[in-house]
Amino acid sequence: MAMTSRTIRIGDQSFPYSFGEDCLDEIAAEIAGLAADTLVFVTDDHVLELHGRALSRLAGTTPAITLSHRAGESMKTLACLTAHLETALRAGVTRRSVVVAFGGGVPGNLAGLMANLLFRGVRLVHIPTTTIAAMDSVLSLKQAINSPVGKNHIGTYYAPAAVYTDVRLFETLTARELRSGLCEMAKNCLAIHPAALEQLRAVIDSGAPATPAALRWLLDASIAAKSAVTRADTFERGSGLVLEYGHTAGHAIEICDHRARGAAGLSHGAAVAVGMLVAAHISHARGRLTERELRVHYEIVTGLGVEPRLPAAVRIADVLSVIGDDNKKGYLEARSDAVPFVLLDGLGTPARTGALPLVHVSMDEIRAALEALALPAACVRAVGV
Repeated sequence: MAMTSRTIRIGDQSFPYSFGEDCLDEIAAEIAGLAADTLVFVTDDHVLELHGRALSRLAGTTPAITLSHRAGESMKTLACLTAHLETALRAGVTRRSVVVAFGGGVPGNLAGLMANLLFRGVRLVHIPTTTIAAMDSVLSLKQAINSPVGKNHIGTYYAPAAVYTDVRLFETLTARELRSGLCEMAKNCLAIHPAALEQLRAVIDSGAPATPAALRWLLDASIAAKSAVTRADTFERGSGLVLEYGHTAGHAIEICDHRARGAAGLSHGAAVAVGMLVAAHISHARGRLTERELRVHYEIVTGLGVEPRLPAAVRIADVLSVIGDDNKKGYLEARSDAVPFVLLDGLGTPARTGALPLVHVSMDEIRAALEALALPAACVRAVGV
């Protein structure tokens, strides 16, 4: 089957996104056309174990080096970035080299930052192997690693030369990983493109969201939703901020859960899904979302297999402590008792402060929403949600 190609436009930047099924040889031919002197594959140990043979096919006859690290957030650090840069430079990379991100969002972010820093910018190619990367992170110019204080504090904006993926690469994903990407797609539907909710429900109800046909639709729908808000917003500092729906609380919950349970903590997508419920509760409490729209959030989140409550290992006080370091600080006037949030005035309609899809939310409001999600599931059903 021939690859489908879409042009992604983000502000004044554009790049092709080509995807299909059983198309690794076609992707290899596209990479060969870049005429790189060296390919620098950036991946993680888990992906390398699963898809190491694919890297050889993708490299073809072009000299290549592979930079890998233990999978997880420990990759998104200055220490790992420095080690990879030094290894690449010692291997003799030049301005004609191409950095190829092969994996999920973590290797993708690390590779993007590397490509931007090497010789003030070498070509970057993304080949996502997870749904969350394919449907979310590669559809952005944002490349970032974590600081000791919080997520994505150190980064830049950098456009890839191209994005390619073969949906067959997703066949090795666990249910947890697949669900993580679908949660980001759910975010796009709820916050940007509610007209796609019916089709998303159909994919969920089919019980087979990982079929090649379903994955191709999900990719196309994700591209359409994200492009709608980033086309005129290169740095995602305006309309593109709506893509942060669920992320303010979600990032804080994710950090706290991983501190408490390590790798057993919520995946990024699942944490964002719980974060969307936090935002939806706040929007409903303000009279912005109807009870039916709040219920739609719960139906989508539970339909994706995410427990619609705060993890038992996560304390509300810890979430409130972390949430103050959210990376959206500075977009609105600083307030000691509130943080900027993406809320909804209705499905697909973000609340705004001026032109920005952000509003101040007080710590008391956040606490109340978190308390609602800390209730046992039976109690949540009892209050009509």
